[in-house]
Amino acid sequence: MLEQLLGNKTKEKILLALFSRGTSYARELNALFNVSLSPIQGQLKGLENSGILVSQKKGKIREYTFNPRYPFLKELKALLAKALDFIPEKEKQAYYTPRLRPRRSGKPL
Repeated sequence: MLEQLLGNKTKEKILLALFSRGTSYARELNALFNVSLSPIQGQLKGLENSGILVSQKKGKIREYTFNPRYPFLKELKALLAKALDFIPEKEKQAYYTPRLRPRRSGKPL
């Protein structure tokens, strides 16, 4: 839906997943969307270089989230929320539902 605006379907999927889940990492997105890891990593790196996303290393994983200092964050999230409203319910539940299972207590990061 936002592919024409963002220029890439993978970028659209990444932004929508981060909007609905809060944080994510490359392998999780790879498994979720069944897309090669390389394009996902490239898009995440590009979004981070442009200031839209920030990453944090947690153990071996680099976790990505929206940059709270990005000047157009409010507008971007409003656009993503509107786009999420037009996604079919079946696809929304499959890809854009937040994680429900909490992290096991005592598990190291």
